[in-house]
Amino acid sequence: MNTVITTNDIFLFFAQGAYFLLIAIFATKLLRQYNVRIKLFTGILLLVWVILNIKDLIIYNTPVNSALERVNWITAFDQLAVPIIGITMFELSHPKSITPFKATLHLLPFTILLTSYIVTLNPALITASIIVATLYSAFIILCTLISLRSIPNSSPEHKALLKITCSFLIAISIWILSCIYPSNTFDIVYYIVSGIAWYIIYHSIDKTYPLEEVINNESIDSVAIDSTTTDTLNSHPFSLALNKLFEQDLIFLNPELTLSDLARSIGTNRSYLSEYFNHECNTSFSDYVNNLRLSYAENLMISNRETSIEEIAYASGFNSISTFRRAFVKKFGLTPSQYRNELK
Repeated sequence: MNTVITTNDIFLFFAQGAYFLLIAIFATKLLRQYNVRIKLFTGILLLVWVILNIKDLIIYNTPVNSALERVNWITAFDQLAVPIIGITMFELSHPKSITPFKATLHLLPFTILLTSYIVTLNPALITASIIVATLYSAFIILCTLISLRSIPNSSPEHKALLKITCSFLIAISIWILSCIYPSNTFDIVYYIVSGIAWYIIYHSIDKTYPLEEVINNESIDSVAIDSTTTDTLNSHPFSLALNKLFEQDLIFLNPELTLSDLARSIGTNRSYLSEYFNHECNTSFSDYVNNLRLSYAENLMISNRETSIEEIAYASGFNSISTFRRAFVKKFGLTPSQYRNELK
């Protein structure tokens, strides 16, 4: 018996092909900027998504007992796409929080449902998958909206997360409808809406987390950032502003500098910036600033042998000589005077 190909079938194949090509392009572009964590992260997830789309070609060309069974097979695998977007959103709203273990927890319930369906072919598991996907999506959207409350409305990351959340909400709604009412028309709408959603996600990430050059300057008027912070500066939306304030404007030389002052300068809030230093730089704000001041003081001691220790302390941003000495000994294991004597 010959299979009749309808106009809807042609549109569906075209939508699938265009969608597959679009996702592959986004994955390639993001993976080329691998030194920005969120881009590498999203690129890998999109690559997994590309593999998931290849399964459609396999299923469509595999003999099955009925059209409904084919739809069930596609839905069983498609539900894995839901935690992929969820993991991406969680990483965006909670930078560097996703570990292999946490990613596994996100994927676990969906993997169990998929495995169970492969073994039993029980249609009830498809219904369970749709319910779990809906509840999971609601949880991810709620977590994202809660995290948005701690990010200033005018900041780039707030706008990007809001766009991504809305895109995810629309895409998952269309997917759920296409699962409940399977048809070529709903599938075409899903591919179009999902493609637009991924375009918004890609564009938001690419614009908000630009590929940046690390400033390297060995003059006395600039400071080498510690390696633990250099890696993170490329993965945050306000990194350019921080680079400028610390490396060019030398804001750390201000002895009255506070976390609140710095947060206002880059358009974010105190708690979000504190989380950035603690989780991404693996240090506190005060230790980070003191490290820059000590590096600056060290350069001054090397290039200005006649300048007194007290003058160097105040010139480096410390508001007392005792604080300077304690911080210096903690970092170098020597007092400032002992360190200078060893330079002779």
